[in-house]
Amino acid sequence: MFDQKGQIRIIESFLAIAVIFSAVLVSVTFPSSPDFSKQKSLSTMGTQALIKLDTNGTLGDLIIQRNWANMKTALDTLLPLGVSFNLTVFDEAGNAVNSEAIQNSNLLGREVVSVQYVCATRSQVVDFFAIRLQLAWTG
Repeated sequence: MFDQKGQIRIIESFLAIAVIFSAVLVSVTFPSSPDFSKQKSLSTMGTQALIKLDTNGTLGDLIIQRNWANMKTALDTLLPLGVSFNLTVFDEAGNAVNSEAIQNSNLLGREVVSVQYVCATRSQVVDFFAIRLQLAWTG
């Protein structure tokens, strides 16, 4: 009498349309996950810059000499254009060592990535310093 196969195909097509519509609705409703690749690249760049600066003991020497201007110049050279930074040096007790700001611009209003690094001096009396380098893209 009636063709049962045709009715099943119509129900199947309605269910397929419902699944596709709900998939589109869910993908539009929920926001995409944030892009952490820029933050990860900033973190990697900052860590690599500090490691490069500390390779020959230069970083420890600059801290012992309190030569903040040369430290800023070195970071300006090692970090690419378009990256803002702010560096703070802490002693073993957690007190800030640098008396002046070591930065190339203001980080306010930007997404900031913080890199922590431990540095030891190469002298007869070994001093340890914790370095916090904060980085952000300028544009």
